[in-house]
Amino acid sequence: LSAEWRRWRALRSGRKPAGEAFEAGALSLAVVDALRHRLASPASAQVVVDDERLARLERELDGADLDRLPEVIANPEAVLLDTQAPEGGTWAHLVFAASPAEREAGKVAVRLDFEEGDRPAANAVRSAGYVEAYNLRERRYVRLVGEVR
Repeated sequence: LSAEWRRWRALRSGRKPAGEAFEAGALSLAVVDALRHRLASPASAQVVVDDERLARLERELDGADLDRLPEVIANPEAVLLDTQAPEGGTWAHLVFAASPAEREAGKVAVRLDFEEGDRPAANAVRSAGYVEAYNLRERRYVRLVGEVR
């Protein structure tokens, strides 16, 4: 999947969005189970990125970290449920060790069962970036799996 992701990324990079979406990965069984115990199960474990969001992700993440997005989705260091999501809905933050700097943590925000336009509900990557690890220990985040280092 990682090679296909990089290929799709290279094909779409710098182009005008065409409304395409790509399956960037799948939530692990442990994450789906944790979500089921905390909330309702997501409709699917699949996580997608649309080409409109790709441009944003390319600004938010280092290229090496963006290349390994499928790996981050499948095997994050921690998954946090955001209890104060700004746009409503259910948000999970996938935390990973960032490659640019040891003091920062990487974070991928996934909106669960997100509906947009004619598309069926999907778990969609909405944003990503780097944060100091202490920010991920705020009360608004409920740890579902893993640990924030």
